[in-house]
Amino acid sequence: MSIQRFTYGLLLVLSVMELPGAEFRGGLRLAREGREFKIFQFPRDQMPRIDGKTEDWAIVPKDYSYATDLLNDTEDGGGTQIDPGDLKVNVTVGWVKGLNRLYVLYEAEDDYWDFGRFNPKGYRNDIFEIAVDGDLSGGPFIFNPVYEPEAMNWNSKTDAYLENHFTFSGVHAQNYHFFTPPVNNAWVLVWGCQHWIGEFPQSNHAYDYDFEPGESGRLVLELWLTPYDYAPYEGPAGAIESELEENDVIGLSWSILDFDGGAREGHVNLAHDVRMVKDASYLCGFRLMPLEPQFREAIRAEWSFKMVDMSRRLVAFQDESLGSITRWHWDFGDGQTSSEQHPIHQFQERGVHQVVTLRVEGPEGQSARTRYWEVMLR
Repeated sequence: MSIQRFTYGLLLVLSVMELPGAEFRGGLRLAREGREFKIFQFPRDQMPRIDGKTEDWAIVPKDYSYATDLLNDTEDGGGTQIDPGDLKVNVTVGWVKGLNRLYVLYEAEDDYWDFGRFNPKGYRNDIFEIAVDGDLSGGPFIFNPVYEPEAMNWNSKTDAYLENHFTFSGVHAQNYHFFTPPVNNAWVLVWGCQHWIGEFPQSNHAYDYDFEPGESGRLVLELWLTPYDYAPYEGPAGAIESELEENDVIGLSWSILDFDGGAREGHVNLAHDVRMVKDASYLCGFRLMPLEPQFREAIRAEWSFKMVDMSRRLVAFQDESLGSITRWHWDFGDGQTSSEQHPIHQFQERGVHQVVTLRVEGPEGQSARTRYWEVMLR
């Protein structure tokens, strides 16, 4: 490891430990003084279709949606008194258990939609910006505090700047600038070295709007994106997706850059600190919620397994059943059974064990789950 990277890592830890005035959660301080936001879990048979329509989101309770009144114009000094006649937004975030995706519905009304102007810098357009830190790694993810400030200039060609960009920017947390709407350009500007995260199948999107540049109107942007613990410049083959698990907390925030005829009207954001765009310690805590009660089955047997020791034919079984469970009965298909919730079983014979079944019981009834030809022992 180079001295520069070691020093950066040390400064990154210090930046997390010494960050003032933010919430401490699981070893990391986050924004909004103890406020925790929620991410709605879609049932697998009702996940949103990315078509720019909002009907799929009608099942989401209103307390999962976050509107203009939660935003703060921190960079331009406008505070929280944002005129809804100028800009009115609503953001809803969802997920599906088993998929490492965040679904986002962005609904916005603007008195002046500014888009379609050629701009070599690429960002002077109405923009919806999201920053996400899937594993709560925290710390800066755009600039590198090791290097001198002049090395961070976009026009810099120094070795320090290029090394920082290709090995650090957006690698452990990501920033997306979504053009609202895009005209003659990509739909998203990725602020980092990994442009590929804005391409299918890493993300997907659809818009719905009916206005021309300079007009007022309503826009819908529907999308999903994949958060990454490690997103290298080289591409998705070497990337590590953030594992989204029920009840986990991730770092997430958004901002809106509102331009009116070339002049920026505001830069409002959910974190109430504009540093959220480049430092994950200033993001908000969002919890990946369980299914709402109306979507849960009263009882359902479910399980998984992992090989503990192939040479000894030792397999660990994990109960993942839903509902209130009081009894478990495992049938391993070899004449042996278990009443433990999470048994470890040693098979006597090699080969494909064709049938393993878990039966569960509880106040709401019974359920069984059989899996075929999955436990294979050499």
